[in-house]
Amino acid sequence: MSLVLVVAVGAGVGLVLRGGRSGGDATGDGVTDPNTVVVKDEEITKLVEGHSRALASGDAKAFTSIFDQENAALVRGQARVFANLRKMPLAEKSYQVLRRQGRAEDSFGRGVKFTQDVAFVHRFTGIDLRPVAEWYRWTIEKASPDAPLVVTKVTGAPPTISGEASKTMYYPGPWDIWPDIAVVKAGSNLVLARPEDAALARRVAPAVSAAAAGDLAFWRKNGDPNAAVPTGFVVALVEGQAQLGRLFRTAKAEEAGISIGMPSWGVGDDTVRVGGTRVVMDTTTAFFKDEQGIREISEHELAHSLIAGLDSAEFSFLGRSKWIVEGFAEYVAGRGRPITENRRFPEGRAYLEGRLAMPFEGTLPTNAVWDFKGMTNTNYFMGHLAMRFIAEKYGERKLVEGVVAAYRAPGDDSEAAMFQALGVTKAGFERQWAGYVRAQLA
Repeated sequence: MSLVLVVAVGAGVGLVLRGGRSGGDATGDGVTDPNTVVVKDEEITKLVEGHSRALASGDAKAFTSIFDQENAALVRGQARVFANLRKMPLAEKSYQVLRRQGRAEDSFGRGVKFTQDVAFVHRFTGIDLRPVAEWYRWTIEKASPDAPLVVTKVTGAPPTISGEASKTMYYPGPWDIWPDIAVVKAGSNLVLARPEDAALARRVAPAVSAAAAGDLAFWRKNGDPNAAVPTGFVVALVEGQAQLGRLFRTAKAEEAGISIGMPSWGVGDDTVRVGGTRVVMDTTTAFFKDEQGIREISEHELAHSLIAGLDSAEFSFLGRSKWIVEGFAEYVAGRGRPITENRRFPEGRAYLEGRLAMPFEGTLPTNAVWDFKGMTNTNYFMGHLAMRFIAEKYGERKLVEGVVAAYRAPGDDSEAAMFQALGVTKAGFERQWAGYVRAQLA
């Protein structure tokens, strides 16, 4: 249960290469030999722009015409993508040129084959703050000087830098891999599910709607009314962690649910670096045994999504402090209920009593030990207790102010920004918080 932002940062979130070429690729400028097979930039642009028009106009034949017609499975799969996307309530949708790699010119009349990364830029109506992008990698072939470009393979494009949590950039969407999509309205939100889970989506929808309304009411009461926060959310339902790690990303999943932040397309001077989020929840977890559990996990993940647009998305080595990120989401999901009713309360007590892998020493959990030897649930609970302590001592408005300050600071500075907003040192905070934890778990 976490917020993940998969993006190449440092040079600016959402900064992409439009019409770009990898080193050594030819543009075709000045080529006169009739035997030369060359792919020019304008050919790529024309291909991608035509694909955009086909999707916008609802022309399925034109949409699938760019793919290898001898590959029935590919054409059938892209026809399914087209049908699924036509069901999505998108205010904006287009394909944009990214990077190109491989041999795009041959002087001996032989065909060329290369890869072209393409961004599917889109914005869910009334949900996304800004357009966001899913990155595809097309394999393209041109058989002869006068032959058309043919897309022979479609996969997800990898991140622009190594070390990212996901192997692909927001690929695959449910439209890429589900045979059909059930789209269920949940107030101002959408619940997406495979056809066989349509009834479950309808059952989940009221809980998602109530969770969104509750989280937004909390924000209206305590947050900055001028801040960029969404008024609706996209939630997708999956079965099992294998599916959880294969929707809007390609990664190993260990969560019950996740809010995936997507960078705004073409940020420029825009202060909204995260244009939208996609919430994915595993319906096989204990949270889906009853309505209260569904409401709880929805409140948690939507709390992440609620403030994602305030994320500075600046590069950091260790990342934003998880006790702040997860503690806030846990607090929003658990506010108004006795702490003794928290599903993690027994682990918290065991921690205090020294029965876990690490003893309680009165210090906040660091990112380095967050998942140490089964301590994850306990650390979530410690983050929750930290937020409860802040709310009780300083008030919920000050709590929100501190969390927003942490999000707007570079990740490595998030903890310092929180304490600065509270007007306390870390040592002083931990000393008081440790006493609070002992009193709550005694």
